[in-house]
Amino acid sequence: MRLIGLGAPLAFALAACGEAVAEPEPTPAPEITEEPLGENLAAQLPAMPEMRDGRTDHLERRTETGRFDRAVYFSELTPGHVLNYYLDEMPALGWKELSRSELTARGGELEYESPNGTQHLLIKVERRARETSSAVLELTTTRR
Repeated sequence: MRLIGLGAPLAFALAACGEAVAEPEPTPAPEITEEPLGENLAAQLPAMPEMRDGRTDHLERRTETGRFDRAVYFSELTPGHVLNYYLDEMPALGWKELSRSELTARGGELEYESPNGTQHLLIKVERRARETSSAVLELTTTRR
């Protein structure tokens, strides 16, 4: 009988040693809420009325150094007509032309820098199927 009397406290002591100690829950990191990007900056750049009336796609996102905005316009205008529009319009607004690809009847690329030097614009115009053209305006904004 004495063994049984000692066994119960011993079993209880051994059971208590095997219990897991509850560790404190980690404190979650505070969520960083970024401000909304707002309107697409590329969509605010000049575009011919015929381009704006057609189908458009927009994309805006944050980057490590600023933001990236893209506007794509589809129209029945010829690529040459669209390229000539930007060759006239962007310098008139103070944008500096940085480079241009070979401009052909199938399209080409123009590259500009904003008057204050904080924005870089790449304009790609190309002939698409079924007598349509696309104009892609890719605007990269750098934080200062």
